[in-house]
Amino acid sequence: MAAGLLGSPDVPCSWNLACRARRTCGGGNLRFLQLMLKPWCLSRAVYQMTEGRRCQVHLLDDRKLELLVQPKLLAKELLDLVASHFNLKEKEYFGIAFTDETGHLNWLQLDRRVLEHDFPKKSGPVVLYFCVRFYIESISYLKDNATIELFFLNAKSCIYKELIDVDSEVVFELASYILQEAKGDFSSNEVVRSDLKKLPALPTQALKEHPSLAYCEDRVIEHYKKLNGQTRGQAIVNYMSIVESLPTYGVHYYAVKDKQGIPWWLGLSYKGIFQYDYHDKVKPRKIFQWRQLENLYFREKKFSVEVHDPRRASVTRRTFGHSGIAVHTWYACPALIKSIWAMAISQHQFYLDRKQSKSKIHAARSLSEIAIDLTETGTLKTSKLANMGSKGKIISGSSGSLLSSGSQESDSSQSAKKDMLAALKSRQEALEETLRQRLEELKRLCLREAELTGKLPIEYPLDPGEEPPIVRRRIGTAFQLDEQKILPKAEEAELERLEREFAIQSQITEAARRLASDPNVSKKL
Repeated sequence: MAAGLLGSPDVPCSWNLACRARRTCGGGNLRFLQLMLKPWCLSRAVYQMTEGRRCQVHLLDDRKLELLVQPKLLAKELLDLVASHFNLKEKEYFGIAFTDETGHLNWLQLDRRVLEHDFPKKSGPVVLYFCVRFYIESISYLKDNATIELFFLNAKSCIYKELIDVDSEVVFELASYILQEAKGDFSSNEVVRSDLKKLPALPTQALKEHPSLAYCEDRVIEHYKKLNGQTRGQAIVNYMSIVESLPTYGVHYYAVKDKQGIPWWLGLSYKGIFQYDYHDKVKPRKIFQWRQLENLYFREKKFSVEVHDPRRASVTRRTFGHSGIAVHTWYACPALIKSIWAMAISQHQFYLDRKQSKSKIHAARSLSEIAIDLTETGTLKTSKLANMGSKGKIISGSSGSLLSSGSQESDSSQSAKKDMLAALKSRQEALEETLRQRLEELKRLCLREAELTGKLPIEYPLDPGEEPPIVRRRIGTAFQLDEQKILPKAEEAELERLEREFAIQSQITEAARRLASDPNVSKKL
């Protein structure tokens, strides 16, 4: 640690002075003098470390972005900054995560400060990952080509890191599409073998299942030769069509146990919550769709879901309320349980948001149209700042300033300003949309109050030159009848019928009296 701190240019000079004083002192207090001077010499470096924390964000195109995150930086602002490197507009599908001590991805909560999250206690910069958090049925529902490109990069990464279960023959076919997208048509066997060693196309598990690397390369070449003439856009679309059909695509898996200690996989996706055998992530044992869920909660080592299922009223779990509610519970360490609950809540909210906005969702584009657009736009466009790489540069998360050295300082500063302006503009648009929704909600509440009081509240928002709306007060003429007197029975006597009619006439008369005595109602007919 001290060696790292002494890398500051001012510290060696101070430390040399301390060593010189040590040599000139007498023998008895040398160690004491050294212990006293060393913290003083290192104080400036320690102070600099407390101003922020270094973070390294791994992007989907294999670049790494080094950031100096300030204490007040929100996770949403960090996501905006990272998204600006891809000129990304549809940020709602993406997130930033870190690997916790259990090996699972833990996602940053956008409304919290970045440094408030429980990062692993390790030396060095905090390692973060920018990737897809919320999946959808098909890329045809994505509006922007940049979003589709990032979904493609995310799928490639998941296949290569074996986060998705894929048969080896499907892996070979997918690898051929990666070659077609990156290198174009087939040229020669030697070139393909060289390219396969450089591209993230063949996961380790697929190589283990076959006798040699050459055999796997030959299988890829067979598929690759069949793709001659396909454009880059067609290769991406065909790749994603295969990946989207895989049962484990888009599922976030968590290792849990049941009450008896039996291990399971719990899968969360845009469809719902799934329970899998520990040795089979493909076929779920239990499926809980989001529309069936009544509640999600956790406590220490326990995560529970309340499921509405009238057909299975008698469940082995604890049941309360009406018989259609069953409680299912799983167990893990407290940190993982909290992570599962946070992911389940966010996935359920994503499901509700998409359900409410289905009427606003634009018509899905055809895959052929997407392929043409991807081919015409070329490779994923990144900002100038992103193209320069991150080596030797630190971007301050709170101000967006770029600190670098060399002749490119002015260009990088201008690029940083442009990127930050783009991120701020995106944030401004989001805030304006939120403000518009809140104003509409305020208008509705004010109108409801005006209907009850007969007077429009002064808080009602009006645009310049807009006339206030005309409101009419509602008259309280509602009344409640005795159900026993309204609903006749087979053995009803004549007296009960007369009592019912009398009760109805009395209520009508009382309502008419209140209406006639109200001073705000016009007496003209």
